[in-house]
Amino acid sequence: MLIAALCATAGVTPAVAQDPPPELPLVDSLVVEGNVRNPSAQILAVGGLVRGTSISWRDIQRAISTLYRSGQFDRIDVEQREADGLLILAVVVVERPLLRGWTLEGPEKLPARNSREYIRLAIGQPVDRVSAARARYQIDSVYHKQGYYTATVGMTETKTEDGGVTLAFKVNEGNRVAIARVEVTGNTEMSAEQLVGAMSTKPEGFWWFRSGEYNERELELDLRERLPRYYGDRGFIDFQVVKDTLVDDGTNGKATLQLTVEEGEPYQVGTFEILGNRRFSLEELSQNFPFGPPGAVGTGKELGGMFSRGEWEKITGKVQDTYLNAGYITAQVEPEQARRTLEDGTKVLDLRWRVREGEPATVNKVEIIGNEVTHERVIREAIVILPGQLFNRDALMRSYQQISNLGYFHPLPNPDIRPAPNGVDVDIVFRVEEKRTGNINFGASVGQGTGLGGFLGLEEPNLFGRGKRGRLQWQFGRNIND
Repeated sequence: MLIAALCATAGVTPAVAQDPPPELPLVDSLVVEGNVRNPSAQILAVGGLVRGTSISWRDIQRAISTLYRSGQFDRIDVEQREADGLLILAVVVVERPLLRGWTLEGPEKLPARNSREYIRLAIGQPVDRVSAARARYQIDSVYHKQGYYTATVGMTETKTEDGGVTLAFKVNEGNRVAIARVEVTGNTEMSAEQLVGAMSTKPEGFWWFRSGEYNERELELDLRERLPRYYGDRGFIDFQVVKDTLVDDGTNGKATLQLTVEEGEPYQVGTFEILGNRRFSLEELSQNFPFGPPGAVGTGKELGGMFSRGEWEKITGKVQDTYLNAGYITAQVEPEQARRTLEDGTKVLDLRWRVREGEPATVNKVEIIGNEVTHERVIREAIVILPGQLFNRDALMRSYQQISNLGYFHPLPNPDIRPAPNGVDVDIVFRVEEKRTGNINFGASVGQGTGLGGFLGLEEPNLFGRGKRGRLQWQFGRNIND
């Protein structure tokens, strides 16, 4: 009475007492049917089913899921049966057949190895149908990326005498799709011909070099890099391709590439400033600045002129090189852009370099690793960046090029630049790998009256590893021995 009164006072309806859920009966027997290769006791153990216990629908669901994950079965059913008053739970399974082998048929226009590497199926194990389906999808993708949009990949399963199966992947390559036309919508400032001219992907033409070949990777570069750069160099920095569709004719291997673009509006250059520079002045860093008159740079005045992303990146790279050539190896020149709109609606882009100079670094030591034949002196004579000098990127790259030009080594990896023990200076490491440099040539002839004659020659451009050229030639015959 007290609980009911408190609930009524608080405006809460007292909960109605519910009957407890009925107790599940105990399972008297567990049987497994349909299994040949997998023991019944192992199946029940993996499924976690135990005789003499109460088994709920959640337990059955968990057991089916666990057995499927084992990869041994194509189908699993659990049935409830009664006999002589006993509760029997039957697990009925269909085992996956063992894979006895697989074949790949059809590849001719593309190398078979391009498709074969995606078929990763274990012989002698139960057929992994997920991996087989993934292989079909990946082979299909290989052909699509190369422009074979009509290619199809089928798979057939053949039973063997011992109850296993063999899989046959059959590729119908079809014809490579050729782009017959490129249609562009949404463009007002640039024509479709100008856009196509900026792309690597072009429609087929009269001459043999305009085959219209479709390449998915090249098209991706066109849409995500080349076209945005083309527009960005003309001030349209908000340009984007919002949709691209390849419409395949399906009969003659011709296709139409449809592009939908948003050009945005062109931006003019507003103000320009440099922050954080101490080593170089505004005048030194802004030499050859491509936007506005030189006298207006850094004054806070509007520079005017159309913005070009390519020119902006180019001049930023030159400033970065200026610091690297002065020893500021950790210097960072961060370009910043701020959009704004003038009262007349003109889009303006304010530019800024935020410079973090750091400290100049001196070359502590220069190491050479990997030379086994060539004397170190020969390599060091080609190096123009020396210990004790301020780090200079141009000198580093010139040293790298001159070592490569010796012709004694395989293509060199980029030099390693490591902090010296003092944490300020740097160590430079050139890694080389020797290659065979000498050659032998010989010839022989037989003439009437002169007998056997010929020559034997040996030439070595890196004689004894000292960078000297040596040549030996022996001419022999009846009347000559030179």
